[in-house]
Amino acid sequence: MSIKRLIEEFGVGVTTIHDLKKQKAQLLKFYAESDEQKLMNNRKTLHKSKIVDLDRVLKEWIRQRRSEHVPLTGWLQKFKKRHGITFLKICGDKASADQEAAEKFIGEFAKITADENITPEQVYNADETSLFWRYCPRKTLTTADDSAPTGIKDSKERITVLGCANAAGTHKSKLVVIGKSLRPRCLKGVNFIPVHYYANRKAWVTREIFSDWFHKHFVPEARAHCREAGLDDDCKILLLLDNCSAHPSAELLIKNNVYVIYFPPNVTSLIQPCDQGILRSLKSKYKNSFLNNMLAAVNRGMGVQGFQKAFSFKDSIYAVANAWNKVTKETVMHAWHNLWPATMFSSEDDEADDFEGFHISSEQAMVSDLLAYARNIPSESINNLEEADIAEVFDIDNDAPVIHSLTDGEIAEMVLNEGGLENSDDEDDVVIVNTAEKISIDDMVKMCDGLIEGLEQRAFITEQEVMSVYKIKDRLLRQKPLLMKQMTLVKHLKKPSSRIPPHLYRTHFLVLQLLLMVLLYVKT
Repeated sequence: MSIKRLIEEFGVGVTTIHDLKKQKAQLLKFYAESDEQKLMNNRKTLHKSKIVDLDRVLKEWIRQRRSEHVPLTGWLQKFKKRHGITFLKICGDKASADQEAAEKFIGEFAKITADENITPEQVYNADETSLFWRYCPRKTLTTADDSAPTGIKDSKERITVLGCANAAGTHKSKLVVIGKSLRPRCLKGVNFIPVHYYANRKAWVTREIFSDWFHKHFVPEARAHCREAGLDDDCKILLLLDNCSAHPSAELLIKNNVYVIYFPPNVTSLIQPCDQGILRSLKSKYKNSFLNNMLAAVNRGMGVQGFQKAFSFKDSIYAVANAWNKVTKETVMHAWHNLWPATMFSSEDDEADDFEGFHISSEQAMVSDLLAYARNIPSESINNLEEADIAEVFDIDNDAPVIHSLTDGEIAEMVLNEGGLENSDDEDDVVIVNTAEKISIDDMVKMCDGLIEGLEQRAFITEQEVMSVYKIKDRLLRQKPLLMKQMTLVKHLKKPSSRIPPHLYRTHFLVLQLLLMVLLYVKT
């Protein structure tokens, strides 16, 4: 609009318009950071608190406590107006779902996607959940002779899992697992694991971990997927997040035209896709696999506690990654239906409800199959399992926390030190990298031969699955001659040739080593 038209419409002077234009970025940032943007309508100034640090700490304190659904009384009126903060009613121990706010967000989100021509390929949602990775039914840990179980009992060893997928259901980002050990013993010597692994003493998600995942992993993975989907190299990508206090502010999560949008408070149970069946599907598939392995071990005579002790952290990592791979495109797509109906159906119908019913029946089928398997096993602690015992395993970690509840002092320290709280843990933010080699190529080739022989005898194994092992064996065999040449060359070079002057021997040796490394790289 022209300045003249603005003067006529709003009755202000030229200087006021120029001042507002100069403050455009500041105004938009102030508006975006407000907790309740409709309260900004009556704002006349952008005056800040005289004690800026206190203002920052207090705002973060309120954010933390509201994320924990702690009721806050209506005090500090000027502070509330300054930051657009409102206090919602709390029902019982949890905040009531805000249907009105959810509907408003759905409308705003639809406008954003329509105005910017954003496709379901470009929109992601991420969320965290706790997983008790080797929890067994309590009944199986108690025998007829023992009133209390021994050994590993009632195991609630926890990891935090972060899942992320796009609205099209065509891309699930590599899973994130947060454990308690910086360098788990079971991963010593392992060069590859099928997840992004982080650690801290409590297996919590922290702002530092989330930020590292966003910048180092999510952005490159999402950008690569959009390129493969035929979109522009610099197309906008959106990541939707809930108001978990471990998620950094939206201003810190911007990179390569990738942006974050936060849901309003108390709407995630209504419209956040990960809460609409995606993470539930992941966990139910993991637990179904875990319990099947437990029953198989008992059937072999191992016993539940023996299996529990033998099931390692490494096993859980591969099992949860496999469960994530099994979450179907249809499951992901339908989880977006409440938030983005246009991605699914053009009109209101009952298909979403039917799909929810399908999910319930699918999980029920898992329980039924597990019970049928258990009843064919002689062990008394197993064949007496009931549906409630299996359901307990599926639901045991539903409400387990994924973040640390900060004390008032910790909140202040975190804000004033710009995230120093997360850095206080020596075991935050790690990636397992260890290049030690334990198993020789000859041994690995023999293992492949044995595996191929066994797979060929199983009718349920496909030809493609057998061929994948053949390909691994072939790569090992092609690598072996190169390694043998390297060993032979090094062996000969250990004895200086009389044709090479002693003062030039070291130079020749280093040059030959460099050439050999180039050869190995090219061959690989």
